[in-house]
Amino acid sequence: MNTICALCGTPLTETDLSVGKNKLADGGYLCTECFTKAITINKNLINNLDQFYFAEITGMILKSKIEASQNSGGFQSNSHYEYDAPTRLDEIKDQIVALNARLSVLANEEVNELANVLDRDERLLAVAEGIDLQSNREGIIFSTQKRVAFIDKKFLGGIVKNEFLLQDISSIDHTENLLYSILKISTPRGGAQFKLHNKNDGRVFSNVQNKGTAYNENGFMQNSSPFQAFAQTLPDLVEENVYSAVQKDPEAIFEQLEKLGRLRENGILTDQEFAEQKKKLLDQL
Repeated sequence: MNTICALCGTPLTETDLSVGKNKLADGGYLCTECFTKAITINKNLINNLDQFYFAEITGMILKSKIEASQNSGGFQSNSHYEYDAPTRLDEIKDQIVALNARLSVLANEEVNELANVLDRDERLLAVAEGIDLQSNREGIIFSTQKRVAFIDKKFLGGIVKNEFLLQDISSIDHTENLLYSILKISTPRGGAQFKLHNKNDGRVFSNVQNKGTAYNENGFMQNSSPFQAFAQTLPDLVEENVYSAVQKDPEAIFEQLEKLGRLRENGILTDQEFAEQKKKLLDQL
């Protein structure tokens, strides 16, 4: 069993472990404080938290933040919840949620370490859980507008890191197998291979860097809008039919509206792009 809270990363106490209803579907646990925050947002979680994954709980918190900020500009909701100012780690976790990354609770320590690894101006373009086949260490692989890197948090502190600047990478390729994919990074001086636990994750990384493509200081392809760059570097999001007129299930459309809200909050979509895509989704109801 994990000994740290899946949300805030603080060590779990005997009191936290005695709650009995604070276990997530992916095996992680919430400390008493985070559990209280979660059930304040959704009272039903007090009885069925074990049916929800870490990413879903984080999504609920993000949605509540958006609603809270909207309420503060007009009327005050009776269920308004006060939040502390978001930390760098909060921003990173929001980016992970926006990417629809499927990380298990085993990656929590590496996710928390990203706040120390990433520069302030770096934004996650892809992140996945996997194994560095050269060192046989397990951790997370991520890409930003500057680099592709692997990190593994050591048991006794410190991290193992293997990174490649985008400007030095000659190619990023992936091979899909039945249950996983192999990501291969090549540079003039060598490279690395990673086994990604989710076979679809390799597609995202292989599209992050295109040979001969220029990136601006914000990490977006030059001569393209942030929305176009995001769609080009994250094909899995497009494959989910986020903006497809074929999707007609109201619940699925609501989920896509939540994704749009996260993209706008993270600065990936402008207000105009958000409004256009929101209208397309609402027209399907």
